[in-house]
Amino acid sequence: MAEQLIIRISPGDPSVGRWVVIDAEGIPVSAAESGPLSDACAPAAGRRVVVLVPATEVLRTSIKVPVKNPKKILQLLPFAMEDQLAEDIGDLHFAAGRPDSTGNVPVAVLRRAQLEEWRDHWQTAGLDVQAVYAESDGLDHMPGTAVLLVEADRVCFRDEAGELSSVDTDSLNALLTLWLHRDHGDARPHLVAYLAPDCAQSVQVELDTLRPELETLDSRVLADGALPRLAAGVIANPGVNLLQGNFARRSDFAKYWPAWRLAASLLIALVIVATATKIAENRRLEKRAEYLQAAAQQAFRYLFPDAREVRDPRAALNSRLRALGQTTGKSANGFLDTLETVSRALSDSGTGTQLESVDYRKGIMELRLRVPDVETLDRIQKTIDSDARLTAEIQSANADDDQILGRLRIESGA
Repeated sequence: MAEQLIIRISPGDPSVGRWVVIDAEGIPVSAAESGPLSDACAPAAGRRVVVLVPATEVLRTSIKVPVKNPKKILQLLPFAMEDQLAEDIGDLHFAAGRPDSTGNVPVAVLRRAQLEEWRDHWQTAGLDVQAVYAESDGLDHMPGTAVLLVEADRVCFRDEAGELSSVDTDSLNALLTLWLHRDHGDARPHLVAYLAPDCAQSVQVELDTLRPELETLDSRVLADGALPRLAAGVIANPGVNLLQGNFARRSDFAKYWPAWRLAASLLIALVIVATATKIAENRRLEKRAEYLQAAAQQAFRYLFPDAREVRDPRAALNSRLRALGQTTGKSANGFLDTLETVSRALSDSGTGTQLESVDYRKGIMELRLRVPDVETLDRIQKTIDSDARLTAEIQSANADDDQILGRLRIESGA
């Protein structure tokens, strides 16, 4: 993933904010800057732009809905949550994330007019924004551990289950008291607290009073402010993108065609490669069929040395048997089935295998083979033996120069 510009909008004045460029690992490329949103256009050039909005303006929760299709989830959310919301659902904007393994769907709800106001400000500034998240989505998700971010004017909190809350700093004690009074089972809860420098000392005093009720308390002062931490978090584990429904981005085909041209070229190349692969596979199968045919012809010639041209070994064998006055019924079919299995086993063993002789009497076939090594002979035996109708046994395996001369005994069980 390329570098991204993360902009955090000021809660008091949406026309200004603070931004930082981070790399694919979530590490800041340069120091964070502040100012009018129009000043962020320069670092935004050539980078994906993500906006973080004040969490106190966004309700983040989760809900179970009986559908999985994203469009249908958006359609159902207003009615599924109507009883939980004080405002008219017609004035609200709903966004949903991906359902988790339990079927819970993460949801974000905020006033439509508020999102429109923020959008007007970044569009007026000339920013092309690809995603918008509540700033609380940038909090680390640590299973079994709650995460707290405290700044001078606001607090963001993610509990052990990943549920998010946002309050003003004056309500910090009430938020933590409610959390501590939940059922945490037999163990006391764990808490990681990120503190802004301008309020770290006073907040730490308040947190220390809670230590007896906590299993662990890990406090960390954010010397560079909260933005780098939130930026890394929202990229590593994105929450609910607010740009959905009527606020979803509309792509301009002509504008983005240069980027799509590369994708189209890659797709065409993929089709060509797939076609070439299919052709190569067909040729491989044709060669295998030719090899099986040759193996069958070779076996036939060892049985009937006087044979000249053998185009159809099965038909030729039936003709010979009829000429000898034998039946083409069960015994002939048994021989043909055995020969077919042997031919397939020899083909699968590789081109280094040579059939020296074939002898077939009373349902028992004996083969004399020249193979590159004992492993090949063993593989042929196992392949034939895998046919439930046959039992194959290695009679001998003797070295002959750099090859192995082996004998196989194959008995039909039918």
